[in-house]
Amino acid sequence: MQRFIKGLFKFLIFIFAVLCIGSFGVKYYFTHVNRIADQVCSDVLNQVKAHHSQFLSYSDIPEMYRNAIIATEDRSFFTNRGIDFKGTLRAVFVDVGGGQALQGGSTITQQLIHNTLLSNQSKSLTWKLLESIYAIGVYDTMSKQETFGFYTNVIYFGHGAIGLYQASETYFGKAPSELNAGELTMLAGLPNAPSVYDPYKNLTLALERQHLVVENMVDNGVISESQAKQIISDPIELR
Repeated sequence: MQRFIKGLFKFLIFIFAVLCIGSFGVKYYFTHVNRIADQVCSDVLNQVKAHHSQFLSYSDIPEMYRNAIIATEDRSFFTNRGIDFKGTLRAVFVDVGGGQALQGGSTITQQLIHNTLLSNQSKSLTWKLLESIYAIGVYDTMSKQETFGFYTNVIYFGHGAIGLYQASETYFGKAPSELNAGELTMLAGLPNAPSVYDPYKNLTLALERQHLVVENMVDNGVISESQAKQIISDPIELR
């Protein structure tokens, strides 16, 4: 029994050492060999320029929108390492078992990778693995604020709008800083299924989605019930 315990202890030390070396290796690779932060930044800026939009830094993004997206898309964003291990494993088991392309379980960081470095590659098990590795690389080399800002500038909102600035102009004819809380929470709900929730095509579904976003914010503790009622009552005037 004592020999078994010693063997188990040595095995655990070995696994810990491998994980530490692996973590250091990934960070070194994406910092010095394959500078992922530079690649993502360049891709984002090129997309903003190609779509004749305007880049928004983290501080330019309204707090209401930031809270809405995090509450709805990735509640552990500020604490996770770029990936949601449980969500990714669930997606792998479900999709591999069904023999279909992997989907689901993506964090905001993974969605950033999806819309930049892997935007021209078809989904597969290898694609999902790369998405996860790249997301860890982004976590190791970028601040959460930078990650969120880049994500916000390349996500698709429907109706040809790429990024929050263009979406704000497309749907409301105003800059994001000029939108009320109701309009911002509606925009936060669109990226989940842009063609389905496009308010020009189906305003009822868009409003239902907005209400869900607001409920998520209450559930996540970033707004109160009374604030939620006020947001829902805000006028939403499409362009």
